[in-house]
Amino acid sequence: MNVKVLSIEPAKETGTFDVLVSMDTDEHKFTMTVETHIVSDKGIQVTNGDKHFSQTFKFHQMIALKISKLVSKVYNNQAVELPADIDESYHKELASYV
Repeated sequence: MNVKVLSIEPAKETGTFDVLVSMDTDEHKFTMTVETHIVSDKGIQVTNGDKHFSQTFKFHQMIALKISKLVSKVYNNQAVELPADIDESYHKELASYV
């Protein structure tokens, strides 16, 4: 599957983003939220996609994770270069945990 994140724009509600993604020849718009929860005096960010996002990437969890990480970066005012190609490979992700 050829997936590219085209844009991540803040929505009206704080912590909510409109994410435009192209998949092969189709474009999809998702709403994603980023929330910070305090656990043991530390802030943990949780990024969630809407029902359409969850259904679309139900069998492509690595793609969902990578899109979520991009949204989190935008939420934290970190630089994100768009459009961004997203692939399903997990070898680099696994290497970062070793």
